[in-house]
Amino acid sequence: MVINYSRFARLLERAKDLGTDAAAKPSVKRCWVDVLSADAEAFLLANKAMVGAETRRTKERREAGDALDKLDQPYREARAVCLAHAPDQVLPETLKAAPTDTDKKDAILTLVDILDDDPQATWAKDVLEGAFGLSAAKVVTELDEARAADGQFAAAQGARAAAFGPAYEKYVRFKNVVRQAHGASSYEYRRIHLRGNGQLAVEDDGDNKGEPGKPAEPGQPGQPAAG
Repeated sequence: MVINYSRFARLLERAKDLGTDAAAKPSVKRCWVDVLSADAEAFLLANKAMVGAETRRTKERREAGDALDKLDQPYREARAVCLAHAPDQVLPETLKAAPTDTDKKDAILTLVDILDDDPQATWAKDVLEGAFGLSAAKVVTELDEARAADGQFAAAQGARAAAFGPAYEKYVRFKNVVRQAHGASSYEYRRIHLRGNGQLAVEDDGDNKGEPGKPAEPGQPGQPAAG
């Protein structure tokens, strides 16, 4: 099942507006407070955290990728210098050949260790004081930050998925109260209803007020696509 989390969040925001309206029917207001509000708020917070985590992950991945691209030529040069002066030394593979970011980080740190192993080697000192040595630590930091952002994203993704089930189950109950209180063709009901094709019965406030909504089907809300 593909879940459109952002669309479900929109439905919950509308349900919140309806349930907290000063003019709401008592049954609707009470159902919001007693049944839906806690799980709805938990999901909305989890969804907001997920959006933030995704933004951070995109930023950190981009910065790590840019840093690796800039280091590629100095890394290849440093590796070639090692190969020329210490032909028997086992060297890490090139950054392009390293399959994962972890492998790239290990390759960078390994090459730094090799260069730092003999403090009397002037050729190694030259490399460490050059473009490769001056940039290596920063690139490793960028890779660590990208990895941390990946972990935060995964945690936020899991938290949002866990919050969805309880919120959806309570949303169905709330929606039924609204339907019975206002009617299936009411604007109140259609604002928190998804059609059978997964589209919102009312796309924006004020749209389609005169068009009755399709009666609700049991099950997931339009099969809310991740995002």
